Amino acid sequence: MRRHRNKLSITVNLHKLGLAIKRRKHWIRVKDLALEMGVSTKTAGRILVELEKLGYVKRRGNGVYKVVKD
Repeated sequence: MRRHRNKLSITVNLHKLGLAIKRRKHWIRVKDLALEMGVSTKTAGRILVELEKLGYVKRRGNGVYKVVKD
């Protein structure tokens, strides 16, 4: 994780991320993503927030996201 000009930039292995989301089919929890990717729950939460901005997931509850794009 690196900071550039006060903007948080998260570097992740996109292949690993894609596999983690694809395995879940419809739902993914922050803590499950953290375990699968080997990152903290805070980092996993940030990743899911960014994916939500891109329209790949939709937040459905505390730490639970629905996968909306394959």
